Amino acid sequence: MKGSIRIRVAGVFTRGDEILLVKHVRDDQSYWLLPGGGVDYGETCAQALEREMREECAVQTRSGRLLFMAESLPPDRHRQILNITLLGELLEGEPRLNESGGRLKGVAWKKKAELPGLVFFPDFREELLRHWNSGFTVGAQSLGNLWQD
Repeated sequence: MKGSIRIRVAGVFTRGDEILLVKHVRDDQSYWLLPGGGVDYGETCAQALEREMREECAVQTRSGRLLFMAESLPPDRHRQILNITLLGELLEGEPRLNESGGRLKGVAWKKKAELPGLVFFPDFREELLRHWNSGFTVGAQSLGNLWQD
């Protein structure tokens, strides 16, 4: 919707050398991203992430600290998305696809070594790996506009 900003919160959930990702399909294009979704009015980012994880992946989670944020703003300004990425912790359940009919087409644990070969939106893989490789000790930061056509 023109004139509004969509706020999307995503979570980084790891186990050993694997990270939880979700597969989306849009306009016949398939890509991976961190699990999460839109923040509803009156909901905190942490609450939104925990709700989205229940709805999309059928798991109970706890949201942690802010890792980074990035914007997606195309040159023609037809849409604007603020992507907020939090560290997360799985509390209960094994992630699985818990919805049908939407853009979400899969939920999978992917090896760290696989990340460079994946189509990933928004593409903050380099920053994600920097945080992961540091044991998530790197301070939070803004990554700026990461719009990709």
